[in-house]
Amino acid sequence: MASARRRKDCFTSFLFVLPLLTLFLVFFAYPIIYNIVISFYDWNGISVEKVFVGFANYKKLWADSVMQKTFRNFVIIAISTTVIQSALGLMLASFFIRKIKLSGLYKILFYLPAICTSTIVGTVFSKIFETNRGYLNVILRALHLDFLCQQWLATPKTALACLLFVNIWQWTGYSMLMYYTNMLNIPQDLYESATIDGAGSFKQFIYITFPLLRGTHITLIILDILGALKFFDLSYVLTDGGPAHATETFSTYIYTKSFSTFQQGQASTIVVYMFLIAMVLTVIQLKIYYKKDKKEMS
Repeated sequence: MASARRRKDCFTSFLFVLPLLTLFLVFFAYPIIYNIVISFYDWNGISVEKVFVGFANYKKLWADSVMQKTFRNFVIIAISTTVIQSALGLMLASFFIRKIKLSGLYKILFYLPAICTSTIVGTVFSKIFETNRGYLNVILRALHLDFLCQQWLATPKTALACLLFVNIWQWTGYSMLMYYTNMLNIPQDLYESATIDGAGSFKQFIYITFPLLRGTHITLIILDILGALKFFDLSYVLTDGGPAHATETFSTYIYTKSFSTFQQGQASTIVVYMFLIAMVLTVIQLKIYYKKDKKEMS
């Protein structure tokens, strides 16, 4: 009797979980498995016929010069945005935490770009960096600094730098808000005690503020790296991965392979590479948080 009731309760519980489980299997698990399967085929994404090629797609992309540029760009974007964006966000948060006049307005202005879509931001900056009538070159010519005028988005040496600038400009406000919010949670007693002991503002920041924001540092690092991994909108709108693949990212290369050259098998292979990188990052993140929780409990 008890076992029958237990089975009934388990079945009822399973029915409650079933809708969520179905959504997970259909929209998450199945696409991942299907994508992995397609990576072993030579397929244009349209025809019914697929040719099994095994690990040929993986070997070809591993030796592909464009793929190597793509991975290099991922590393550059990840490191640049993580370091510069976090540093600027922390600096702004430290400035606004002092409750200066009109600080609320300034915080809104700095955070506003993060609300805008990357497509809008990219379109605006494409007008700024345009070679002939772009606002940046027009201003430089007006200041008689013609020698500084560049084909900003058409030169490999400057295109990626422009992309990084726009990305950092857009998301610095988000980093600032994260730091500012967590700074508010730091007990003021610590600063009062440090002041009594003779510690100045700089020492208070080094020995109190910065260490207590460790969780925020880790969160922003993970978010910035994952953002670099799926970086698409700005690169597509501003440069479309060019010139000469100088701003190619994983997502833009997948788009090219899928819809320009119709090499769906290779596009799926790139997705698998992205998935593996994301899994490694996830494992690192979980280990860091596990160590943090273990220290707090001990």
